[in-house]
Amino acid sequence: MHERVSYMLSEQMESKRLAMLLVVLLRLGGRLCEGCLEEERTALFQLKPFFSFIDVGFYSIGEKDRSWNCCEWERVKCNLITKRVTHLFLNDSNIIIFEDVEPSWDMIYTKPTNDLYYYSWRNKMKFWYLNASLFLPFKELHMLSLSGNSIVGCVHNEGFEKLSLEFNKLEILDLSYNNFNDSILSSLSELSSLKSLNLANNLLTGTNPVNDKNGPKLNKLEVLDLSENMLNNSIFSSLGALSNLKYLYLYHNKLKGRIHMKDLNSLRYLKELDLSDNKVTEFVPSQGKGEMGLIKLEVLALTDNHLNNDVFPSLAALPNLKSLYLDGNRLAGQIHIKDLNALKYLEELGLSGNGMTGFAPSQAELRLMNLKVVDLGDNLFNNTILSSLAGLSNLKALTLWNVRGSIDMNDGLRNLEELHMSCYSGCTFNLHPPLLPSLKTLSLKGFSFNLTTVASPSHNKWQILANLVDLILEDSSLPLNFIPTLSSLKYLHLSSCYVNDSFFMHERQNLRNLEELLLEYSSLPSNFIQVIGPLTSLKKIYSPLPRNVNQSLSDFCTMTNLRELFFSGNNLKGSLPMCFSNLTSLEKLDLSFNDLSGNMSALKSLASLQWLDLSFNDLSGNMSALKSLASLQWLDLSYNKLQIPSSLGYLFNLSKLQYLSASNNIIYVDEMHSVAPRFQLREISLSCCGNGGSFPQFLYHQHDLVDVTLSHIHFKVNQFPFWLLENNTNLKRLHLVNCSLSGPFQVPFPSHLVLEDLDISNNFFSGNIPTEIGAHLPSLSSLNMSKNDFNGSIPSSFGDMSSLQILDLSNNQLFGGIPEHFAWGCSLLEILALSNNTLQGPIFSTNFSLMSLSQLQLNGNNFSGMIPNALSNCSFLGTLDLSNNYLFGKIPSWIESMYSLSTFDVSRNQLSGRIPQWMGNTSNLGQIDVADNHLQGLIPRAFCNLNRQLQFLDLSMNNFSGILPSCFKPSNIEEVYLSKNMLQGPLPNAFRKSSFLVTLDLSYNHFSGHIPNWISNLSQLSYLLLKRNHFEGEIPIQLCKLPHLSLIDLSMNNLSGGIPSCLKVTALNKVPDHYSWISYNFLGANRSISIEESIEYTIKSRSYTYKKRILQYMSGIDISCNKLTGEIPHEIKNILMLYTLNLSHNSLIGPIPRAFSNLRDIESLDLSYNNLTGNIPPEYALLHFLQYFNVSYNNLSGKTPEKIGQLGTFDESSYVGNPFLCGSLAGKNCSPIAPPKAPSDGAKDHGFIDMDAFYASFFACYIVVLLCIGAVLYINPYWRQAWLYYVQMTINSCYYFVMDNLPRNFGC
Repeated sequence: MHERVSYMLSEQMESKRLAMLLVVLLRLGGRLCEGCLEEERTALFQLKPFFSFIDVGFYSIGEKDRSWNCCEWERVKCNLITKRVTHLFLNDSNIIIFEDVEPSWDMIYTKPTNDLYYYSWRNKMKFWYLNASLFLPFKELHMLSLSGNSIVGCVHNEGFEKLSLEFNKLEILDLSYNNFNDSILSSLSELSSLKSLNLANNLLTGTNPVNDKNGPKLNKLEVLDLSENMLNNSIFSSLGALSNLKYLYLYHNKLKGRIHMKDLNSLRYLKELDLSDNKVTEFVPSQGKGEMGLIKLEVLALTDNHLNNDVFPSLAALPNLKSLYLDGNRLAGQIHIKDLNALKYLEELGLSGNGMTGFAPSQAELRLMNLKVVDLGDNLFNNTILSSLAGLSNLKALTLWNVRGSIDMNDGLRNLEELHMSCYSGCTFNLHPPLLPSLKTLSLKGFSFNLTTVASPSHNKWQILANLVDLILEDSSLPLNFIPTLSSLKYLHLSSCYVNDSFFMHERQNLRNLEELLLEYSSLPSNFIQVIGPLTSLKKIYSPLPRNVNQSLSDFCTMTNLRELFFSGNNLKGSLPMCFSNLTSLEKLDLSFNDLSGNMSALKSLASLQWLDLSFNDLSGNMSALKSLASLQWLDLSYNKLQIPSSLGYLFNLSKLQYLSASNNIIYVDEMHSVAPRFQLREISLSCCGNGGSFPQFLYHQHDLVDVTLSHIHFKVNQFPFWLLENNTNLKRLHLVNCSLSGPFQVPFPSHLVLEDLDISNNFFSGNIPTEIGAHLPSLSSLNMSKNDFNGSIPSSFGDMSSLQILDLSNNQLFGGIPEHFAWGCSLLEILALSNNTLQGPIFSTNFSLMSLSQLQLNGNNFSGMIPNALSNCSFLGTLDLSNNYLFGKIPSWIESMYSLSTFDVSRNQLSGRIPQWMGNTSNLGQIDVADNHLQGLIPRAFCNLNRQLQFLDLSMNNFSGILPSCFKPSNIEEVYLSKNMLQGPLPNAFRKSSFLVTLDLSYNHFSGHIPNWISNLSQLSYLLLKRNHFEGEIPIQLCKLPHLSLIDLSMNNLSGGIPSCLKVTALNKVPDHYSWISYNFLGANRSISIEESIEYTIKSRSYTYKKRILQYMSGIDISCNKLTGEIPHEIKNILMLYTLNLSHNSLIGPIPRAFSNLRDIESLDLSYNNLTGNIPPEYALLHFLQYFNVSYNNLSGKTPEKIGQLGTFDESSYVGNPFLCGSLAGKNCSPIAPPKAPSDGAKDHGFIDMDAFYASFFACYIVVLLCIGAVLYINPYWRQAWLYYVQMTINSCYYFVMDNLPRNFGC
């Protein structure tokens, strides 16, 4: 009866539960079937203006789902039953300068992934205040991450205290990597449900207590992270109320001196304490009676402090300590064993990076029976340290970096499972059986193994490592038998090891269980696969760039279980072997950067292949072998000679393919496919060359594209493919460089919220840049529209692109000024290039917030005014190019504080005054160009401070005078331009040790003295220009020791003596790597913007300016207008690729060398105004490239050459002034000629013009024109300034033209 009643009661209770559950389900109703609650979905949309990641991360599942179930959005996690939001991952939503981090549900604490840029991060982000009330709709929120969002605080009365009544389930709050100060603490103290609080990397100083003693307590808080703040020792007194705290992190603060344990006594449940990276010198235990102290503390991290050996006795007061980390402190000498034995429960001990030498006393024994992990690396231990550790019977992991001497592994450490050791220098490794029976991982670096320390094959000492699973050997020298029968070995890693030619033992190794083989930069014989085999269990081979390997791919065919084969850069040759069809388990194959040829037919049977990289080889044929690789996801065929159809028809059935790179192959237009491909690509790169027709049809069917590069294919399309953006809402990167696209640039509709990188440079787009571009592409961080035909003004909507970091609008036809809204809104902009447009007006207004600029290029415009003071706030500015504008005034003084400035170019402006002394104080300044201004005075001695970093100096076309400072000796300089100034004195020793100097241009100055002999020290010198100075003496034969000389101009000096017979020049076939000219790699990882200057050189009796991109293809010698004597040396005939030779206006004698006919490439030959005798060699007719030939004003005789070949193109002016020449080109016959008749006087005809009236009217008109011009210039100051600048330029040009050409007509 009792059982029956109990059964009925239980049935009733179960019915009630079911009824209650049904009521709950009915009440929730349709809201559950729609996914997340409507109010929470609406609240997420309201967070969009503050968290930019919402647009990107939350909607990655596709357009069709974006308005419904927010529980499926990334960075959102919901309760599976109630569908209410429980986790929000809003971390790093505003950080765009770091690498992307894929979010995951366990991502609670994050930090920026690139430490290099972290310290400039706070200055580059937009700081803002948080309205915590926006999170009120999320009633069941359990975890909230707001890390890395540049938040500086909360809106007044809208802080976290507003959540205290509603948020009774919030347990985890992450506010790390923001800019909160101490005021946030009082707001957080109201969140009584918190168990974990992360405030790492903020601006906390400890002036306000963490927990207000008069208000509600954070009694449930168990985890508190205050790392990387500015807290001092007073922080401990404010932690007393956190009675349940278990984990406390104070890494990298301003703690220093003594830390008293009594200040932490109230934290009786504390298990883990991290005080690393501070300046703690002493850890003082509690002294009072009855004080329990940190009795439950298990983990204590004191790494990177200033503790010494006295710390060990004070740690004895921590009875339950299991993990102790004292790495990187000031421990030195010997450590007393009794102090360590007091920590009897210790399991992990870190003492690396100190100055320890051992343990004392030596006869004592370490009795830490629970110790399992010990790190003693980077100390001063010798080989006796192992005997001190022999008593640690339970030790499982030991690290000993940089030990010294021979290592003898004697009996002991029988339970050791991991051993990591490296040698300081000259170490050997000896093993004695039966040692290390439990060892599973052995890592040795820098040891030497030889036959004296490793036994013969029959008694191999390695056999004692019977259970070894992982063997890692780095920087070691290995013997014949270094790998014995290790039947348990699964992982073998050889890095930078040397293996002798015989390799291993004579018999094959028994490595039947080996699964992974890594061979990095090791010297291996070509038969190592044959000797080490059979490797029947091998699953992965990784061998990047080993030394001296010429492996045959057929050796891998027997490894039927192989899943991953990485043999990149191994000098593999030949074709892919057909036996590759045996590797049916292969999933990843990387044979890139080899010399493979032939087709890919051997791969058609690899049905399991998912990842294939054959880039940078010499493969040919088509892609038909790939159409059967149904599992393929990642494919890289770039830089081969493959036939790639633009339709990608061979790949249409590869439904899993997501990544494709086939750039730099032979891409051809094939028939368009009407069917849609089965794949949905995420990334595609088909950059190449030639004609691509219209855009491939398969692109119209792609909807998941993230990265698209189709550069250098000439499409026959007259509009921008905006449909590519509209179809692919997740597209982040689009590059269409040099695609012959034309027409107007169209923006997508609706706005594309994800695109970050757009490059349409070097096309034919025209018209205005759309005024609404900022609203339609708001997320752009990089935009390159350079080298097009855009006109109009710069749209102010660029200022709406708050994430923009790189903008290049150079080489267009834009006009107007720089919009004020743009200069104010793009606060993250780092690179701005507006070069070579027709922009005008002042550069920047007072409303300027481009504080993050690192490169500013405004050259080649019509900007006027002074260099703006607004740039003084750009502390990261590294490149400033304002050249070729109409700027005036002086070089501003604020440049002295620009510590990041490396390139300064203000050439071709109207700047005046002197070069400031402080310019030499800029520590990173390496390139200076102030050419073609109105600067004057002496070159400042402060330039001596730039001796180490200066690489480029151009002071030409100014009015500098005096001598170079004696202390100015730039050792790393590559290019020097000082021409067209008034510098004087002997050639200084400034460049005596400039061994990297490529160009030295001192022409058009007043330098005097001899050309110094130390010029032979300039081993890289290619261009030596000393024209129109006052040098005297002989041409030094040391010039013959310069192997890279390409251009020599010593004309218009007072040089005497003969021409050195060894003098030679060599045309450069390519630009050397150390030449510095503008190389604007827009998105490259290493952007270097340098200055390219022109060189003036006289050819064909005229002076021309040449860019060095042209000069690399020519060579020449000009020593004209001197006092040279003697004969022309015949050795000049041996100069290869000599293009121009000018020996005119000297006193040279003797015949014209017949051997000059060997100068097959010469284009200009000038021997005029000398005392040459003899005939003109008829062989010169074979000089087919000769365009200028002048032998006038010599004493040549005989008949002028026949008008055949190239000599037939020259007239009488080439031969005039030679009285003994005859022939048609000399103006007289070679036979006697009758004297000509005197001309008869004739009547003068003055014509029909009244000359008096003509002169009067002309004079009146001339006066009227001058008055009109003067009136206009008086009214318009801008035109007046431009006119005066034009007049000055005309005077300079006329002057230098006369100076260049006067000697040709009237002597030097």
